[in-house]
Amino acid sequence: MKQVIIKLHISILLAGATGLFGKLITLNEGLLVWYRMLLASGLFFLFLVVSKRFRRISVHDFIRIAGVGFLIALHWVFFYGSIKASNVSVGVVSFSTVGFFTALFEPLILKRKIRLREFIYSFISLLGVCLIFSLDVRYRLGIGLGVISGALASLLPYIPNG
Repeated sequence: MKQVIIKLHISILLAGATGLFGKLITLNEGLLVWYRMLLASGLFFLFLVVSKRFRRISVHDFIRIAGVGFLIALHWVFFYGSIKASNVSVGVVSFSTVGFFTALFEPLILKRKIRLREFIYSFISLLGVCLIFSLDVRYRLGIGLGVISGALASLLPYIPNG
């Protein structure tokens, strides 16, 4: 249990640092995501070559992987756009709506009944976000972009494998 809590705290620190660095870097959100993904894909390619795990893939697999990459890039553009349009806390809190969108999209995508408890809990978190930021209109654009980021991130687990 102790390891799980440590991993949770590390992931929270990394998530917060991502937003902080996104705010501090002066590039616009599109270029920031472009360079971030270029660096990540280059390092991953290098890792595959060095570990001798690199192999050719089919065009179909390439298109699927590119689609996933596009969705992730779009999510990051909206996330960093939210931070640039407002501040780090608005971007991260708005992104927390991912739970609401997961509770909403999962039953639609998997063609199952909506679990009322999941929907109610996630809706309460959405209301919390609305309550926090309803008092200050300066952050509406940032909130909107962060909510879109959360919606896009909630779709990632449901990308078909074949």
